[in-house]
Amino acid sequence: IYPQWPWTRLAVVVRTMFLEGVAMPLVALLAAPKATRDWTREPDVPVLIVSNHVTLYDVPILLYGLGRRTRRHVAVAMAGEMLLDWRRARGQANWFMNLLAPAAYYLVTALFNVFPLPQSGDFRASFEHAARAMDRGFHVLVFPEGKRTPDGQMHAFQRGSGLLWKELQCEALPVYLGGLWVTRVAHAKWFRSGEISTHVGRMISLKLETDPGSATALLEEQVRSLRET
Repeated sequence: IYPQWPWTRLAVVVRTMFLEGVAMPLVALLAAPKATRDWTREPDVPVLIVSNHVTLYDVPILLYGLGRRTRRHVAVAMAGEMLLDWRRARGQANWFMNLLAPAAYYLVTALFNVFPLPQSGDFRASFEHAARAMDRGFHVLVFPEGKRTPDGQMHAFQRGSGLLWKELQCEALPVYLGGLWVTRVAHAKWFRSGEISTHVGRMISLKLETDPGSATALLEEQVRSLRET
């Protein structure tokens, strides 16, 4: 359930070729997001990346907003229940989609380095996997709202994001994705709509004495501040 094979040198090379040769050119062509970066430098060590969650396409659009060196080494936390359904060929729209689901699981895992983060139950194993990913040099990307927005508004971050931040003991990088809800609701054309943007903030540090609830609130505040600007 928590594979480490996407961290091998061969997997990293293949993923880098896919991101830079296929995914990022497609994002630029189809979405043409405006990328803003407030940081003074790309992170030199692994960080926790946190962002609001709007659509199924958030990950490639967010990666587009990051620097090349950063996006090539990102491990993405994804809904554990969805990944398990894919692995076990169940829970899709019909039998044919169920048949394709295992292939989708391995493809997404390989090309975007995803790992499961359960929405309910014990998430300790997921946190441990995130820590191992950082030990191997990967930034960890999470969407602390826990699910895609149902109404276009940014919703409260789940307390687990602050707990994860405390356990990883690293800097955090806030990111805000804008314009995606406009295109989703209005059924506007995605092709270079001019509405989509990624705003990457400055890295923030966490004091040792900060409790998980306050850490969660700080992450949410930083992402919301990028929306306001």
